[in-house]
Amino acid sequence: MRNMVMLFVIIGACLYGQRFPDRWIALNPLLDSSRRIEPGKLGWMHSLVGWGEFGGYLSGDREHAWIQRLGTLIELVRIGERSSLAFASEIEFIANPDNDIRFNPRAVFWQEGFLFTHQVGKGFWQLGYYHRCKHDVDNLDIGRQRSLIYGSIVGKYLFPIAVADFTGGALARGDLYTIRLDDRTPPSDNGSNPDLERLLATLGGSIHLRRGLADPWLGLYASAWTSANFYSGRPNANPNAAAAPLIRLHGGVAAGIAITGTAHFRIGISYEYLADTGINPIPEASALLAVTIAVVNPAAMW
Repeated sequence: MRNMVMLFVIIGACLYGQRFPDRWIALNPLLDSSRRIEPGKLGWMHSLVGWGEFGGYLSGDREHAWIQRLGTLIELVRIGERSSLAFASEIEFIANPDNDIRFNPRAVFWQEGFLFTHQVGKGFWQLGYYHRCKHDVDNLDIGRQRSLIYGSIVGKYLFPIAVADFTGGALARGDLYTIRLDDRTPPSDNGSNPDLERLLATLGGSIHLRRGLADPWLGLYASAWTSANFYSGRPNANPNAAAAPLIRLHGGVAAGIAITGTAHFRIGISYEYLADTGINPIPEASALLAVTIAVVNPAAMW
């Protein structure tokens, strides 16, 4: 396990890129077996689960002082015990310290979409569509704004894993983008920086592990995620220009303790490196180290 943790740290230190609000969570409604549905039958509004996280940054940049993430999964219909259609929605809220109380709302990343899950053997296939956007908050006075829209067709494969005394799941995913907007005030595009209007696809994965310490109420958790963004190299201003495509890698690691029960109350530390934080008109890289508290529902997520 020590070697695996060191590998996660090395991966997190080397990778960088764009953020998804649900990058630390693997949603899987079929993990929830609290209500049995007979084969061939339908279970409407089968389950509702949520998660939330709040934290402060120990190091990063001038835009990152506080973070809040909230998410929910509404299982609209369960088909027997092996198929499910759900609606998911998540937000990621960023605040910087630039006001009198050192909590100045700066940006909101938001996504929602539909997710179909089907179990084959011990693994789970997922297919869906997510609409994502990012909005500035109260930033007209500073004259730096950036609005993002990046909707995608999403495919995932989830499978359970066990490492030493840790159990949990792993996830592989791919995103094919159908909607892309990167509106900047003032305009800025030098032809080489990460521009979401040239974002083509994302490939990535994550690992989510937990282990009991003092059964049944205390445990450990660890997560790691990474993905590669693929951008067209052709500038929007000259679509016929020849240019090499851009590839941006990114990732992060997190670990901590959890008070366990029907839900998990987690206290931990996370690290990630982003080549483009998505906040300012000129894309900025940032290494983000945060202390967080979170509540997750293990019934339908890793």
